[in-house]
Amino acid sequence: MMEGQVRVGPTYTTQERSKLGNPLVIKGVERIEAVNIPGDDVRRDAELFSHHISRVMRRDFNLTSVKLYWYTKGYNRRQNARRMLQDLVDEAGSLEDMARPYEMPHAGPAATCTMRIISDEADLLFGALITADRALYKLMHSPLADVVEENAGPFMRSFTTLRKAVFGFQGDQPQQPAAPDRSED
Repeated sequence: MMEGQVRVGPTYTTQERSKLGNPLVIKGVERIEAVNIPGDDVRRDAELFSHHISRVMRRDFNLTSVKLYWYTKGYNRRQNARRMLQDLVDEAGSLEDMARPYEMPHAGPAATCTMRIISDEADLLFGALITADRALYKLMHSPLADVVEENAGPFMRSFTTLRKAVFGFQGDQPQQPAAPDRSED
């Protein structure tokens, strides 16, 4: 179990509570903890301010990290993942540039959690999510608040593209193994 998290039945939660008073759930903890990696066990604290990225981090980060870990075992797929992660990092940087003129509001994080980092690619993903989170939060409390969702669109699309690739999706349909050619039978 990761520091700062509480096991409640088959789920893990943060110490923070939602607006309804329910604990915030972190998904995929069992899956990421089951991955045995050589070297040090790296964990990073995430202080999350925006609802959008808090939800993505708690719901998708662990499962995406595990799938990304296995996806990058092949050289070509690793290069493809690195390109998609660079796109994600670039989109987070664009949000950061847009938010640079504005101050970070003086409020505590909406959620905090400790996430396990199982690969360099997962570390890039974590960094992009944290960068985007801070930028989105600043933008939500700026004169650009009305267009935050439109500005976050390219970042979220890059994240979705990455997820679809590592989860084996192509387009909107799950990728199916090619059927054997029986025309010569």
